Amino acid sequence: MERVNYIIQLNAIFEYFNKDTRIKQGHITLYLAFFQKWNREFFKKTITVNRGLIMEKAKFKSKTTYHNFLKDLNEWGYLRYFPSYHPARGSKIEMAIFCCQPGQNLDNRVPEPSQNMVSSYKHKTKENYNKLARPKNELVVLEFFKENNWPYMEGKKFYAYYQNKNWKLSRGLNIQNWKESAKDYVEKGFIIKEKYTSPFSGYVDNLKNNNVKDYDIPL
Repeated sequence: MERVNYIIQLNAIFEYFNKDTRIKQGHITLYLAFFQKWNREFFKKTITVNRGLIMEKAKFKSKTTYHNFLKDLNEWGYLRYFPSYHPARGSKIEMAIFCCQPGQNLDNRVPEPSQNMVSSYKHKTKENYNKLARPKNELVVLEFFKENNWPYMEGKKFYAYYQNKNWKLSRGLNIQNWKESAKDYVEKGFIIKEKYTSPFSGYVDNLKNNNVKDYDIPL
């Protein structure tokens, strides 16, 4: 019997579902049908399932739909499917564990659409921190600009601009993370085409103002 915490497992799997753009409603209902069976069998390493009962719980009426969603969950690493071709023997499912218990190791990567999930029954791999959608804070951005010998002020402007946009990229940009966006920003000569008033706009306007001021005039 696996050491699995019911609440932690569900919370973790929903986090994965939220971040996995491939997941549809059918995947979620099918997973929950398997999860209910798994829970009732005290989180055994593998469970034997009856397709008809699982389809009923998942609200599936088509065998094709059932197998398509099951195939996806299997290929993406949410579970492992061991089909049975014997009419009197049910197929087996091994559920991936996404909660940490004492003595367990878990690779907490978020699955990308081009790769499979790495779960507790697969080998560990290094976490890829470059897949973050947004930086942790402004200091991270400024450090990244410093490492690349880019102007400090441009780093502040870049962070303020995208922070105001909630890190939503402009349409037509095929960029995966903020570092790529920063490189794109630099390559375009620190030009942001969209109209935007940042905390540094006044500073920039003053730099562009070539009018000679007479500081002898009293205020």
